[in-house]
Amino acid sequence: MQDSPVLEDPGLAERLAQLEATQAQTGQAIDQLVSALLALQDQAAERAAHQAVGMSQGLAAHQALVAKVAALEQQLAAERTQRDLAATSRLHPKCRRVVFVGTTYLGCNVKYAWLATREQAAALGLDVWWLPYNADQQAQVEALGGRCLPAACGQWTPEHLHVALSAALVVTSDHLLNPNPHAAALLAGARHVQLWHGVSIKEIGLRNLPAGSGLGAQAARVLSTCGPFARLVGTAAAGEAEWRRWFGFAAYSACGYARNDVLYREPTPADLANVDMTSYEWARALRAQGKRVVLYAPTFRDAERGRWLLGAGLPQVARALAAAGHGLLLNLHPVEAPLAAELAPQLPGVRFVAPRSDLYPLMTQADALVTDYSSVMFDWLHLNRPVLLFRPDHQAYVQRSRKLWDGKLAALPGPLLQSADALAQALCSPTLGQQPLHERARAALRGQWFDHADGRSAERLVQVLAQELTLAGV
Repeated sequence: MQDSPVLEDPGLAERLAQLEATQAQTGQAIDQLVSALLALQDQAAERAAHQAVGMSQGLAAHQALVAKVAALEQQLAAERTQRDLAATSRLHPKCRRVVFVGTTYLGCNVKYAWLATREQAAALGLDVWWLPYNADQQAQVEALGGRCLPAACGQWTPEHLHVALSAALVVTSDHLLNPNPHAAALLAGARHVQLWHGVSIKEIGLRNLPAGSGLGAQAARVLSTCGPFARLVGTAAAGEAEWRRWFGFAAYSACGYARNDVLYREPTPADLANVDMTSYEWARALRAQGKRVVLYAPTFRDAERGRWLLGAGLPQVARALAAAGHGLLLNLHPVEAPLAAELAPQLPGVRFVAPRSDLYPLMTQADALVTDYSSVMFDWLHLNRPVLLFRPDHQAYVQRSRKLWDGKLAALPGPLLQSADALAQALCSPTLGQQPLHERARAALRGQWFDHADGRSAERLVQVLAQELTLAGV
């Protein structure tokens, strides 16, 4: 077979080799050109992306500025609205109308003051209303037959506005910080009677001041609600000077706390409104079996809310009581009550009082009280039953939570315990750690801080409210 004549031509082969080399160089050049074009495209895309980000950031900053201006305008408008409503309330004609302002739950002095005032309303010619904290509380009050302003601001009618503006008297047992932003302004022209919520050994009100770093709008708002009140209701004439350290008020009446009356009687169906009836019946049944019911009612901590109880050794105390067949009833402070569901699995054997329920009828079903700094210890004096002071974190409390105004406890009403072991031992002992000197101290404290121990505080309070209406000119 003969070879191809084309391949036999040396010149043609050389030219072919040159073409192939040129083709390779051209391909390489094309590849380089394509790579360069792709790189340019990537750079252009990156620049476009940077520009888009810059534009997006600029747009976001602009939108944030617009939102901030809108928020400031809204805040200014709200402040002007409240200022003008307060001026309207002060000039509006008043009538014999009393508005009771609910706290975060249906209970405390304001609940029992409202119940007693309703009973006397017809005889005194009063129109009695309730300003609820939320919709649930509104439903509770209306279920008791009470006249209620709407919890939701948007549901107020012109007639509701008239009710608030024409009220001659407003009654509270806490800071007037109702969620309705207009509530305080609409009631500004009424005479304000402050019942407060307990004899305190903590610095409160005008003496519970934040550090400079914490002096913001909310702290200032709370301080501004420490008065001025037309009247502050306390439990003892000797306590007036102490209350004046904490609040601003014109007159003082030591007629006693309406909530303490239920400690002297069998509770009525109205008294039992918003009471944890499951715990109430549980405690009654346990006592009927000859077992003890221990009520633990500590105050809240500003640090380690609720969780501090675990470090304090409460699980150990609960185990000791359960082993002896006794019951431990834990009433968390309303500030810490939302943590009940989180704490319950870690405290088996402890019965939690339903959050934000009325404790006072339930107190009658307990044999002993364990507390630390809570004003409940003074209410408990009316029952003349054992009390134990459990302060496992005292130094941390006074340094991180509250300063104490503890002079009134020079004589302790019960043993002061700092460890879970000591508390468990005392609670399981026949005497509950009590000594004769503790009973004498309880009697002395009751005589010093309660001018009346007769279950008729609400009656006296209603007369005080009638006096305030006379001073209001209605």
